[in-house]
Amino acid sequence: MSKNLNFKKLDKYIGCLEICREPLNALSSVFLEEIHSIIKKINIDNECRVLIIKSGLKNFSVGADLKERKIMSKSESHNALEIFNNCFNAIEDIKIPTICLINGYCLGGGTELSLSCDIRVASENAIIGLPETSIGIIPGAGGTFRLSKAIGLQNSKYWVFTAKKFSAKESLKYGFLHKLVDENELFECGLKIANDILKNAPIAVKSSKKAINENLFLNDRLACIENERINYNKTLITKDRDEALDAFINKRKPIWKNE
Repeated sequence: MSKNLNFKKLDKYIGCLEICREPLNALSSVFLEEIHSIIKKINIDNECRVLIIKSGLKNFSVGADLKERKIMSKSESHNALEIFNNCFNAIEDIKIPTICLINGYCLGGGTELSLSCDIRVASENAIIGLPETSIGIIPGAGGTFRLSKAIGLQNSKYWVFTAKKFSAKESLKYGFLHKLVDENELFECGLKIANDILKNAPIAVKSSKKAINENLFLNDRLACIENERINYNKTLITKDRDEALDAFINKRKPIWKNE
């Protein structure tokens, strides 16, 4: 595994991917390809049910490696953008829930990476934003799309047009974050959320993520309801559904088999 990444199982069902490219987790093309490769491997791990993504440094990520971008040709910049999108799409599409733990600076591509995750928790020292318009471009790795879904169209325009950097408290008010905690409590908070997710049927959790994500790209209510029905029916025939009903009747906790 790359020295810039550390993946480990916290237990049988919780994976933790730590990004640690010194000094600021700048996202180079090679670094993103390394992250993408790990994500693909995690996605075929049938035991892993939740993934925590965090930084091993003082900052989550300052975004694209601008030193690398400075020496790129226009063609190379286009290819780099494709690498960004391939990586972030893979994070968004991974079948299990993802929890992003944000500390320090989370800017540009770092913010776009966090937007690819399902749940975002930040420490009180976090600074978040999409400053791309201040350097002559726009967010190009899903930022405009995913930010609008996260905080709404008007708020998204304000963030992108002004290129402002927002405090963790401001980001929480906008709805960008799900929780805000003390820096020393960040990992424990993420772990608690992961364990809350593990209390529920794993196939149902994965199916609900699939339904929610797919419905973002459907155009009308009937199509969304039909997609929800399809994913619902897949859970209805599982052994875990039978186990849940039996556990409810007998007033005990269910034992999930992921079947």
